[in-house]
Parts: sequence; C-alpha cells; structure tokens
Amino acid sequence: MLSSFAQLILGPGSKTMNLKALQALLLAGAASALLSTAALAADAADFGADESSGLDWDISFGVTVTSDYVARGISYTDGGPAVQPEAEISFWWLYAGWWGSNVTATNFSGSPSWENDFSVGIRPEFGPVSLDIGHVWYTFNDPADNGAGEAYIQASVTPMDPVTIGAQYWMGTGNGAGTDYAEINGSVDFMEHFSASAAVGWIIDPTTPYTTWNAGFTWTPVDPLEIDFRYHYAPSSVGGVSKFVVSASVSSSLRSLGLFGAPPPPP
Repeated sequence: MLSSFAQLILGPGSKTMNLKALQALLLAGAASALLSTAALAADAADFGADESSGLDWDISFGVTVTSDYVARGISYTDGGPAVQPEAEISFWWLYAGWWGSNVTATNFSGSPSWENDFSVGIRPEFGPVSLDIGHVWYTFNDPADNGAGEAYIQASVTPMDPVTIGAQYWMGTGNGAGTDYAEINGSVDFMEHFSASAAVGWIIDPTTPYTTWNAGFTWTPVDPLEIDFRYHYAPSSVGGVSKFVVSASVSSSLRSLGLFGAPPPPP
C-alpha cells in the first residue's frame, strides 16, 4: 500500500527520475517562496508586532520523551530512550530554532553523548499550501562528529479537511554532502483528539541507498500534551530498525500562554 501511495504521488517512471522530479518541483517552490518573501518584505512598512498584518514575534518551546531516537529508520540511541528539548524564536515567516537529544556513541565516528541541531529558515503559507525552507547544522559534544548539515524544503497542502499531504527534500551539506533524503507523507484527523499519519522516505546515497517508512497515530488527550505511537522500518542491512516507538511531547509558546504579543485564543 505504501509503495502504491509513493507511485501515486511521484508518478510513473524510474525511482531515480521520480526523485529528481520531486527535487525540481520542491526547489521551484522554494524559489517562488523566496521571491515572494523578498517582495513582501520590501512592501512591509512596519516589521513590529502588528497582529493585523501577521508580522509579529513568538517564542515556542517543548520537550519530547521517546522510547527510542529513530531518524529515517536508524536508531541513534541503540534502541534506548531519549529526552529531546527544543526551542524556537519566530518573526513573521522567519525562524531560528534549536533541538537537542541524547545519543549513543556507537552510532558515530567520535564519542558524543549529546546532539544539538541549529536551524534557520522561513515558513510561508499560500492558502492551503505551507512551505518550510531552511538549513540545519548538526553538532555534537565531540568535535570529531561536527560539520554536517542539510538544506531542506518541505511542502504540505490540505486539499480538504481533515486530510494533509506533503513532500520534502533534504540535501546534505558540509560533511553530509553527497547524501540526500526525499520523502512523501500524509495525515488525517479523525475523532476529536486523534490523527493518523504515514511517510515513505528514500536515502539517496551513492554507496548505501535505502527506503524507509513509518506509520502511526497521535493522541492529544489534553492540550499541550501529545502521545505518538509509531512503527518504524528500514532494512537491517543498513542498521535499520523494525519496531514500535512511543513518544510523549509537551509544547507551548509565549503567545499561546498570553505572556507575549497577542493573548491566547478563548477556550
């Protein structure tokens, strides 16, 4: 079923050609969004906290506790749990963020125990279409593992409530150059506090390419708590996992708490 979904999104033809077409489409969207951002910035008379124009600030933060740190089908904690705090400051379409997690040294060339990811980018929206374009730097508390990064573009569209479909492309930079990642994904909300989602991804690497996928559902018993139950798969030949992972996340922002900018929405 997942392979059929991939063919539906990417179209007929070889996998290589389809991935190139996906990359070209997302890069074209990135160029359009960047041009739109520049034009809007030139026209904006006031970059202050003006809620009517949407040009305002916010600071968000949260933490996730997970039974395993799995990224693109690979465990970075050797199957063990992880604690993953995050924070982000945003202004209009612009944002800068930090994300962290404990890691296990056997997954890396050096001997790190902690990962820090620093990202910058923009998140423009055009009606039902949302884009996220930026760059992330992966750093660790061991210099031997530093220097890798990725430029990325993510796009999603909500053709009708409650369905959202998306695609993304990540291009390695620095020590990560030469290995890219492409993904298609989708989600659907059902009932009042539940949503289901799935994704299929391809590691585009000249030596060890592979396909990975995940599927699961998210339960939001009370805002701002989310509990995610998800199955991850990647081939064992590349060190991939085939397992269920349970995660719990709590997140909020100064704006939603009414501590900064506009007050929170009424209950």
